[in-house]
Amino acid sequence: MSNVFSPNQILAGRYEVLEYHAAGGMQEVYVARDLALNRIVALKTPKAGVVDRRFRRGAEMGARVVHPNVAATFDYFEDEDVTFLVEEFVPGRDLAKLLEDEFYYLDPGLTAHILHHMAKALNEAHRVGICHRDLKPSNIMTSGDPGVTTLKLTDFGIAKLAESEIEAEMTLFDEDESTLTSSNTLLGAVPYMAPECWVNWKAAGQPMDIWAFGCIAYQLLSGAPPFGMGRAAIFNVGRLSFTGINIVKPIWFNTHKVTETLENGLWSIIESCLTFDPVARPNASQIVEAFNMLCYASIDRNVGVVSDFKINYAAGGTGNFGFINDITGNSTFFHSTVFFGSQSPTRGQRVSFSMYPGVPNARCSPVLLLKPNAT
Repeated sequence: MSNVFSPNQILAGRYEVLEYHAAGGMQEVYVARDLALNRIVALKTPKAGVVDRRFRRGAEMGARVVHPNVAATFDYFEDEDVTFLVEEFVPGRDLAKLLEDEFYYLDPGLTAHILHHMAKALNEAHRVGICHRDLKPSNIMTSGDPGVTTLKLTDFGIAKLAESEIEAEMTLFDEDESTLTSSNTLLGAVPYMAPECWVNWKAAGQPMDIWAFGCIAYQLLSGAPPFGMGRAAIFNVGRLSFTGINIVKPIWFNTHKVTETLENGLWSIIESCLTFDPVARPNASQIVEAFNMLCYASIDRNVGVVSDFKINYAAGGTGNFGFINDITGNSTFFHSTVFFGSQSPTRGQRVSFSMYPGVPNARCSPVLLLKPNAT
């Protein structure tokens, strides 16, 4: 059976394939047009060689999760030639790609904005009895803009398929550790897999999603998952039962008085999620409630370039300030206390920022350093 589709191909008399979009660990994704409703959709099909007997069950599970922060499952089709599910298409970039292209790390406000929406989506899935089981940045679609206006969790519909494939590959890993470097499915999942998954994958439940949520939260604030990648993650998570969990705060924590309270609130949530005992972790509803209690700004962000930065030595460094030019040429003022980045402010840096009215210049807060080679 071939699942390779071509542009202009009509599937099930309704879906016109427009272009190939991306590949996941177990599936190929195409952009298609729903001819019946004249809308753009994502069309997902198992990769050649992937056992797809659970794909239908996965689609049924995905259709049960109805929430603004979850990519909706629209349709499912299967015959002797093709198998595919149709899902809401979210234009933009997945969170993994956004982190790779744009960010060294995220400031507390943007982190809280993203995680709050993630928590709401996860809570709805758990409420209807579904465990995602493969929660990671590449399964979180975003609008791709600097403020991450839109965020939707995807691939609830292949949760069971993911379970099957990862379980099989973990069995192979026990026999041949090279499986880790040859398997995109297992390699992508490892940094976010809870300790109980390595003991008994089938018995792991919704708390494994909570662990993965905590790992993603840490990554947003620090730039890397808390226990590393690949083999290092396996080793570090595996020894937790002997050493206990001791994750270190990002080095920039508590250096910005304006966000210190928010940082502490985020850290408290992360620590509660990254608890070794699954029973001791909060449930998704409790995480949503914790975010409801946090105070953070969630407004549009612009992209610009630092045009000037001055250090006021006479003021003991407290008078450090600069200006940012946006794409329209407007100049906005910022102070060093609201600058988040792995480097000090320097002319020519690419940044994102929120802007507020001010005299004689509008003011920026926060200002987040972006990677210079973003696409």
